[in-house]
Amino acid sequence: MNTKRLMSILSICIGLLASQTAIARTLVIGTISDEPVKEIRTFLPFTKYLAQQLEPMGFSDGKVVIARDIDHMASLIRSGQIDLFVDSPLVALAINKKAGSRLLVTRWKKGVAEYHSVIFVRQKSGIASVSDLVGRVVTFEESFSSSGHLLPRIAMAEMGIQFSQMDSPQSRLAPDETGFVFSGDDENTIEWVLRGRTDAGAMSMDNFKKRVGPNKDELTIILRTDAIPRHVISISSEITNQLAGEIETALVTMNQSEDGLAVLGAFERTTKFDAFSKEILVTLERLQDPVTDLVGND
Repeated sequence: MNTKRLMSILSICIGLLASQTAIARTLVIGTISDEPVKEIRTFLPFTKYLAQQLEPMGFSDGKVVIARDIDHMASLIRSGQIDLFVDSPLVALAINKKAGSRLLVTRWKKGVAEYHSVIFVRQKSGIASVSDLVGRVVTFEESFSSSGHLLPRIAMAEMGIQFSQMDSPQSRLAPDETGFVFSGDDENTIEWVLRGRTDAGAMSMDNFKKRVGPNKDELTIILRTDAIPRHVISISSEITNQLAGEIETALVTMNQSEDGLAVLGAFERTTKFDAFSKEILVTLERLQDPVTDLVGND
């Protein structure tokens, strides 16, 4: 083989390699957290594994991006910096509305497929139903919590409750309104209700069972909401339908291999990913407008 022909072949090979490198891309998965270092460590093995499964579709690596809040996440998605994001379903609905992204699959986080929220009061409070909370104060966890705020608040609003946010449980409240405050976490919520600082609290049924402990007989549940998925993955509108289908297939089949199961187990004890059922989609569609009203659509 003469030198000229060898150089020609080498040029073609280098060109093909450069072309392949140019089209290779990094899969970027996002979530919201105030502990970015911890969250990146949790998400990165899962992200890299998924990118590896999608190598035939042009992905060469995986990266995790942490957003500060809902608006920050929506901004990152709109600017094309995030391909997929993982969060609770109502937060996902709020982000999807702002960013044009869409639901892809449900996630069985910590082995749980779905959950519902509860409103609870002190057993001897004289409060027997949601309507009795008019003129009273409800404790929610934090503003972007699906189980500790959005879901139970929407359920109560659908029953006619008009809410007014208060600076503290002792703030003045109109007699025809129901006040609410944020406690910061579920332990505070239970403690505030038990001590009579507030009249009612909200959280997921699972968390209520875990945290109520020896105080079980002192509290009673007056409302259980509809069930929604424990967690979901949404996908950017920049992702084509064909690629979205490949990503969905990679996710829902992860639990069918030993390597996939190991990655799932390390990812906050995720059991598997599932396609959305028609019933769940109908429920989430009904919740879309109320979530948008609460979170805003700036």
